[in-house]
Amino acid sequence: MKRADQHRSRLTKTIAWALLVLVIVGAGIIYWQAAAPLNDARKSAVTMAKKYGKLKSTSAFYWYNRQQTFYTVAGKNRDNQAVYVMVAQKGGHINIYQRKSGITSQQAQQTVKNSEHPQKIIKTALGKWKKRPVWEVTYVNKNGRMCYTLLSFKNGSLVKTIQNI
Repeated sequence: MKRADQHRSRLTKTIAWALLVLVIVGAGIIYWQAAAPLNDARKSAVTMAKKYGKLKSTSAFYWYNRQQTFYTVAGKNRDNQAVYVMVAQKGGHINIYQRKSGITSQQAQQTVKNSEHPQKIIKTALGKWKKRPVWEVTYVNKNGRMCYTLLSFKNGSLVKTIQNI
């Protein structure tokens, strides 16, 4: 009887471990499948930024999705200038902005921290709103609600805010 109980206990543990491994592998596959389109977009945007923006190095990637979707690659060009290369998802139109001609991601975050006092900043992204380059700062406000603030890339002024989503 004791042996049968030990065998059953060992079998139960083996099945539990096998199920745990299957759940972990399944979650990994689902995550990989979900992330694949963004990873493909990132690779394509970096390739285009290197070719048309003449980037020799990259330092950041931003994904912006408002009226249109834009992928922006930050880096240094062949003249060692810090630039942002913005690639439109539809049509592949490219805009190049000198980093010194506008505010940085960190400055956009600081502007939102000073004005909104968020619990947490989730991300920043460089894109276009009504044909103007803007920083989108996504954050959780004091009430725990998701918010978006669009700031002008050129001078950091408020363009649009969406509160309490």
